[in-house]
Amino acid sequence: MKRTIERSRTSSAVVCICLLAAGMMFLLAGSVPLYAADAVSQGRGTAMQPSENPNIGKKFPVVSAETLEGKKATVPDDAAGKVTLVVVAFLRESQSQLDSWLNPFYEKFGTREGIMFYEVPMITGGYRFMKPIIDGGMRGGLPKFKHKHVVSMYGDVQSYLQALALDPRNGYAFLLDRDGIIRWQEQGFSNAATLASLFEATEALLQR
Repeated sequence: MKRTIERSRTSSAVVCICLLAAGMMFLLAGSVPLYAADAVSQGRGTAMQPSENPNIGKKFPVVSAETLEGKKATVPDDAAGKVTLVVVAFLRESQSQLDSWLNPFYEKFGTREGIMFYEVPMITGGYRFMKPIIDGGMRGGLPKFKHKHVVSMYGDVQSYLQALALDPRNGYAFLLDRDGIIRWQEQGFSNAATLASLFEATEALLQR
């Protein structure tokens, strides 16, 4: 019996070590894809002007998941009544793209009433078993006040790619009105012109 217990403990330790090793490889890898294997071929899209974008005027698809605080969140429903910036990524290497939108937006509107923002990493359900490691890595790389604004979705990434005709190689920024309707959209890195467009759209929605 004693030997059986010792073997069981040894097996459990080996499993834990393997999981930790896999997690460290995941966190240290340069551009590990978080989306479904066929997402790149099926989810490709092209940049469109707002007048040509079929997403404008569409309700942002519901994302129900946990924040980095460990609390349940539903986007965009939890932000009802507020003008909301939602940035979405399918690759970890897109983080700098999201930051190029979120950081200037927070600097300009972070203290304004009626404003909310979310960062939504879209991660395929196959990585759900690594959620504690992945979320822990994200928590460690963000200031604590942002944890409640990061909603990590582990699940059917493909449905969101198809619903919004997105290319998973890009990061995206969506500006929603008080009813969760998409009123503005951009992708990739921000620049002076696109940030000016975002700020103008935000001010206009705040006045409604």
